[in-house]
Amino acid sequence: MPKLRPLAIKTQKRTLFSKLWRLIFNRRQWQVIEDWHYILPNNRQIIIPKGFVFDGSSYPAIIWFLFSPTGLLLIPVMLHDFCFRYNYFWATHNNKIYKLKIGNGFFRWSALIRDVGIARNELFIIDYTIWLICISFGWINWLAFQKKDKKELKPEGFDN
Repeated sequence: MPKLRPLAIKTQKRTLFSKLWRLIFNRRQWQVIEDWHYILPNNRQIIIPKGFVFDGSSYPAIIWFLFSPTGLLLIPVMLHDFCFRYNYFWATHNNKIYKLKIGNGFFRWSALIRDVGIARNELFIIDYTIWLICISFGWINWLAFQKKDKKELKPEGFDN
């Protein structure tokens, strides 16, 4: 399991209305506190670098009541959020670290949440439902992430 740190949802010194708004609509963010290695269903080893912050937000918050992104879906949504933000994975093979699947795109990264979910949890109905929800609503986040400047996170041991 990845080592994660929850980041605070800022409610201090806010009005009651603002606190309630944040409770309902703000998402808890999580930060990876050390490089995390994961083996994909196709047996490729990938790395999520230390410092990556995610919230599992590729589907609407109202759906979180049914499918929590920090429950069984934690691993699939974390991998998915990394790919949505950077449009590649860091991978390792024979002690060499490199970028994998650069520019894979919206539909392939959306399928990743389904495929990893099925491999990890074997909950086909839930994983296909989340995949369909990501395809239906995730394009909003996809477009937003493609426009943002991103500070590239590099795994420990990566040399240019």
